[in-house]
Amino acid sequence: MEFKKDIGWKACYDEERNLYTAATSWRGSYHLYEIDKEIYDKLGTEEEDGHYAQKLIMKGRLLFESDDDYYTMPYYHVRDENYHELAPWSGAKWIAEKTDVMYKRDGIVNEFPGLYLCFGTSKKGDTKKVYGYFDKENNLSVNLDTMFPACSISKFVTAICVMKMQELKLIDIDDNVNKYLSQWKLLTMDGNESDASIRSILSHTAGIIDDENGFSGLRLGDPEVSLLDILEGKTKYNNRPARAEKPQGTAFEYSDAGYCVLQLMIQEVTGKAFEDVVKEMIFDTLELKNICFATPKNIEIFNTRMATGYDEDGKPIPGRFPVVPDLAASGLWSTAEDLLVIAAEFLKALKGDSTLLQKETALEMIKPVENFTWTGLGIFLNGDNTLVTKGWGENGQCMMKLNTQKEEISVAMANKNPGVDQTESGIEWLVDCYTYFI
Repeated sequence: MEFKKDIGWKACYDEERNLYTAATSWRGSYHLYEIDKEIYDKLGTEEEDGHYAQKLIMKGRLLFESDDDYYTMPYYHVRDENYHELAPWSGAKWIAEKTDVMYKRDGIVNEFPGLYLCFGTSKKGDTKKVYGYFDKENNLSVNLDTMFPACSISKFVTAICVMKMQELKLIDIDDNVNKYLSQWKLLTMDGNESDASIRSILSHTAGIIDDENGFSGLRLGDPEVSLLDILEGKTKYNNRPARAEKPQGTAFEYSDAGYCVLQLMIQEVTGKAFEDVVKEMIFDTLELKNICFATPKNIEIFNTRMATGYDEDGKPIPGRFPVVPDLAASGLWSTAEDLLVIAAEFLKALKGDSTLLQKETALEMIKPVENFTWTGLGIFLNGDNTLVTKGWGENGQCMMKLNTQKEEISVAMANKNPGVDQTESGIEWLVDCYTYFI
């Protein structure tokens, strides 16, 4: 192909097909034409002013037109369905795809009060975008310091903490978890001590089954619920005792209760509060400022940054957001940016470049579990070199994907329960299409 170009236009002669095409662009508008040899030959030779070439090209047959002038919504119009075949060199197809994505994005964004999107890699900084309201009732917009509920992405962070403890030789994840518990023991249904390992709990294969209606409903001001009461099923928050109801390794049972067991283990082994251990091991190490596990104390500290949550009907949660005492399972709050920093460090660890985790430790976390190849330790394996962690609660929904080959990470966080999973709500689509609009 032979090309001519100058400011505001570009033309192509396809020798194989004896075909002439040209495009003009100016202040957001883009037009693609099929032209003839006479027009092509004149381009670049008889310009009397800056607009002459564009006027000359406009004598051709219009194939495609678009406009994105920053004052109106982007649009495009296809005049010839074969425009991309006639001019595969042009940017028209990319413009059309991007415009379609923008319209879909806006449709999804409008379904949530607020959103925080972030994209980056393990090698360089991130790019962020926020939409909508931190608190609709008070007309407060989301900003880059707004913290959203990370829900079950908490488990990924908890798993990193557990694996860090293994590096420090405080635990061995292949040991029976009961070896490290004294206040409470994980039992089987017949009342005997379970032989479930820490590893099996991390991968949701320890046979611990959650109650269908558990782990939701607490509000600010409700009586405080203890971790031991949760494990024993003594509260309205969770009325099913945490038990190893199936032999480990025989079934995959996604379990918040299992991560409550890990929370207790971390506290007993270290002699410190769970949230303090994670802060010391991870948040402080990575110098993160907009992330916490939402204990009453941390809620008091971070309250003005924590987004108001909304239910399926778009009504604010009483008290602005629920109380989540099962911290290790779903009590994390964060900006999308701070989650991305943790993920980037994890990708560095996979390459042996992290000060947080050793390479062998990170690789152990993404090793497929026998018979359940989609799960690792605290994270899920999505194929195509993709790792996934996601969360969904009363007051929000979120998702994060990590590409281990490209070393890319994308995060989406929202402050509304959409009533459907990430695929149906559009959160996963936002994560997958970040390059178009961030």
